[in-house]
Amino acid sequence: MRRSSLVLSLALTTVVASALMAADVVKDEPYLSVTLPVLRDPKAQQLLHHMTDPVQEWVESRDPAAAGYAGTVIDAANQHADIYWKGETPAQVRSLLDANAADVGPGYTVDVHPSPYSRAEMRAAIDRFTAAVARDAWTSIGPQEDGTAIAITYAPAPAKQLTGGDATVQAYSSRAAEIAGMPVSAGVEETPVALSGNRHSDSAPYYAGAEVNTGKASFCSTAFSGWKGGTKVVLTAAHCGGGRYYNGTGSYIGDLAAVGNGLDVGMIAVNGNGGGRFYDGSWSDNGGSSRHTYGAGRNNVGDLICLSGAQSGWRCDVQVKRVDVETTNDEGTKIKPVDIAESKGGDRRAVAAKGDSGGPALANPSGPNGDMEARGVIVAARSEVACPPGSTAHQTTCYAQVLYVPMTPVVNQMGFSIS
Repeated sequence: MRRSSLVLSLALTTVVASALMAADVVKDEPYLSVTLPVLRDPKAQQLLHHMTDPVQEWVESRDPAAAGYAGTVIDAANQHADIYWKGETPAQVRSLLDANAADVGPGYTVDVHPSPYSRAEMRAAIDRFTAAVARDAWTSIGPQEDGTAIAITYAPAPAKQLTGGDATVQAYSSRAAEIAGMPVSAGVEETPVALSGNRHSDSAPYYAGAEVNTGKASFCSTAFSGWKGGTKVVLTAAHCGGGRYYNGTGSYIGDLAAVGNGLDVGMIAVNGNGGGRFYDGSWSDNGGSSRHTYGAGRNNVGDLICLSGAQSGWRCDVQVKRVDVETTNDEGTKIKPVDIAESKGGDRRAVAAKGDSGGPALANPSGPNGDMEARGVIVAARSEVACPPGSTAHQTTCYAQVLYVPMTPVVNQMGFSIS
């Protein structure tokens, strides 16, 4: 195969699945928010997805020849992506990567690495584990993109029922691996918390990232506007409540019309049109700074994303750490799938706050003030940290990790089409 803008690495790499414990240290530093991730090429993430998305779309077609797929990791800063595959890489993978690399141009590379387990094998191991283990003995579970293990997080106290009293990472990993029939990378993380504008007085046409209130939730956020069939809708988190929705100044927006099964995403049938835009200013921006959304995209580990919540405002330099995860929040809502992101560099900086539930996750900046792509709906957070002074609309709780439902199931399962 030719080796111009595409590199396929087939040398066996040994990766040892290690147990990881999340640090609980919170840095005492001023609040930072950047407008866009800093990349050599602002379109690097888009261009890498242009090469890797066709491979994932082929995998999702359920072609038996694609059964070896394990995962994908994006490294936009270095204009590089890694795909992991169990067994011999099919010729179709080489063909898809090569064809799309020609459109991307020089300077971008994709390596394909062998992995010990496929995505399907990891999902089967996850099903074995979740069928055998009580829900409170784990807080999240999902595949590792390199195909070496499944990743599980847990809270120490309830995990003792699984390990027989020893809640160390090593003991948990060992016992979980016995049940799953596969190596386990374990880490300690508490149960995700449900995060139940001018963002605060949003009106038609409705933008993503605005404040909404219900009889159940005194402060939530909206995500993308669009359609369900012939009904005009705006997305939010389903746990924010049913019935009537109002903006931050008490004006009626619409009623909850539909909820995604197992997604914790709801659709508000709005009293007016959606604007196809999102707020990209601080929570206190009275000018209503906004940008346009141009479609729904998939997420990969390593992607850089931005978040827009009515409580904590516009935050970028956030990186996807895990995808295709399942969890249960502190209200007992089971959510599958969710993707997990945190501040790029893992510095435990606050990236979300209570009140951001229902807000949008976005990616693929196309320039300093460019349009962005819808990536998901914020539904939960974990790893509590201090809220930097002035960083939120009200006194609230902030978190270093955010969990959001990706757009693919929202579109496919709920019949949503974005404005």
